[in-house]
Amino acid sequence: MASIGSRTFNLIGDKYLTLANEEFVRTLAIGSDWNKLRLGLLLALSTDGTNNLQGTDLVWGLCAGKTNPFGAASTTNFLGMKFGAYDTTEVMTYNANSGNPYFWTNRGMMKKVGATRSLLFGAALEFHRLATNTGTLQRRSAHFMEIAKGSPNFTVTVWSMPLTGMAKDFTPAHLLEGLEQPSTILVNGEALGVGTPWTTAFDQVAGALDTVDLYWNKAAFPLEVYALAAYRLS
Repeated sequence: MASIGSRTFNLIGDKYLTLANEEFVRTLAIGSDWNKLRLGLLLALSTDGTNNLQGTDLVWGLCAGKTNPFGAASTTNFLGMKFGAYDTTEVMTYNANSGNPYFWTNRGMMKKVGATRSLLFGAALEFHRLATNTGTLQRRSAHFMEIAKGSPNFTVTVWSMPLTGMAKDFTPAHLLEGLEQPSTILVNGEALGVGTPWTTAFDQVAGALDTVDLYWNKAAFPLEVYALAAYRLS
């Protein structure tokens, strides 16, 4: 089951939520009363020595209610993104990075209604880098996503951390700063740019998107979640 741990960053302790083949959901105080919502995630990932992680399923976004989120056998309604999503191997690739390791992954837009998962716009390039919980410097990596309502299309925009950011620790303050920037994200000296948008037909007939949802499927290599936040842009 999920547990609370603590790790020290630059002499300051910070607590984290551990997810190990588990899911975290939290209903927004504003419910589905938004048109454009920015999500932020601060994390570090456990390693398997210097090996790649195989068959990974790291998915986050918005779902309808807490009863049947993304990880349920039958999901009410979900829209977001998946790390490590391009082909059936779903690998997160380990990079030693001169003493500050990270996993790099491709990514894709994810929809799920009922038992049907739809992975869209999968790309095989090194788009996303996730800090490990090992290294010369204890680090947390920051990740951002934006979901905009439309009719009939919704748009999901994601931002990618530059390689130089893997030698830095990102704090909750950095995460909140990035949430409030209107388009181009610049935090902790790292320019994440304007993001990569994907647009697809989507509606809320099955259920209104009112709950933040984070799912990780590996029990042996826990995900450390330091912050998960949402900001209503409109």
